[in-house]
Amino acid sequence: MKPNYMKSVKYVIVFLIAVQFLFPYAFSLSDVYHNRMDYTLMLDNSNMHDVDSVLQQIKRDIDSNNRQDYIVILGDSILYGSPGNSDQPVNVFLQQKPGAPVIYNLAFPAMQIGDFYTMLLKLDKFGISSDRLLFNIRYASFIPRDPTPPAVFWLAEDLRKLDHAAYKHALPQLTSAGFKAPDNPYEYFKRALHEDWLPHLSLMRYKDYFRKHMYNFWLTNVRKQEIPDDALDDSRAWYIKKEWQESIGLNFDDLLHDPQLIASFTDEPFDLSETNWDVYFLNKIVAHQEGKKTWVILSGTNHDLMKESVQKPGYKANLAAIDRMMASKPVTYVNLEGVIPGDYFSDHTHMTPEGNALLADLLWPYLQK
Repeated sequence: MKPNYMKSVKYVIVFLIAVQFLFPYAFSLSDVYHNRMDYTLMLDNSNMHDVDSVLQQIKRDIDSNNRQDYIVILGDSILYGSPGNSDQPVNVFLQQKPGAPVIYNLAFPAMQIGDFYTMLLKLDKFGISSDRLLFNIRYASFIPRDPTPPAVFWLAEDLRKLDHAAYKHALPQLTSAGFKAPDNPYEYFKRALHEDWLPHLSLMRYKDYFRKHMYNFWLTNVRKQEIPDDALDDSRAWYIKKEWQESIGLNFDDLLHDPQLIASFTDEPFDLSETNWDVYFLNKIVAHQEGKKTWVILSGTNHDLMKESVQKPGYKANLAAIDRMMASKPVTYVNLEGVIPGDYFSDHTHMTPEGNALLADLLWPYLQK
């Protein structure tokens, strides 16, 4: 009995090892990524480890196609293409340009500059080059945190593992903004299990994508229904939405009185020293990118909608301060403030699909240089 038992154990171990190494090959890049990462999937499953599946498949795509000149995009909801669907972000329109390289869009809504830096470290971990990197900053990036949002919104645990010194430096701010570090042996064990051990198992890494594809298979083949559009919200121009809301008795201008929006357009002078968390992480990115081609976009604002805020002297002075700071960095800096007409915006800062196409037209000459 004992030899048979040991033989069974060996077979199970061999099977699990085979699954660990072969399971990722059951997926392709298109199974985990379509022009951008799946925000809804990661949000619904509260699982940012799904990013690792995307990076693993991007690395496979690079290696199998011997890609050399690809561009990686990092950013927040603007470069993600919110609120439009995954066929409408800027990288889709850029890749339609003659001679355009492959572009991997790893932007994600609500990411902060600290998340961008952490994503760079994750690219290093997976062997993905950041030799050609494009990311965006925005005016609101540099407003004081009071105490939210956290300087690393999604990827604090990854920062802990990949740059522990930066993590420890930022931990007081992260904690003040709601991040919870373990403070007893049980919590340390839970963190190790869920953050350090299980994410390395292929079955855990791909489980959310497997369930998604099983659901889509059932939806299309059993229910005979179409897969729903993956737009995050209404991507029509802001003035069209304004007319529609007012036609049903809603006041679109209530948006302009939202405290969070008002705070994001403050005209109080910016502190652009390294005591500003975004400057701290921006400098970490610049140091990481030394000797590499890096484009930094200052995302524009809808001046038609936010004309009262953008005309304030303090707002203009802060923009000038950002320009001076960026002029001292060894990057290609593109200031889009006031460049894109208001008709191309879906709200105060996000663009319509046509706005993303215009953004691609504006960026393409810089990417060619």
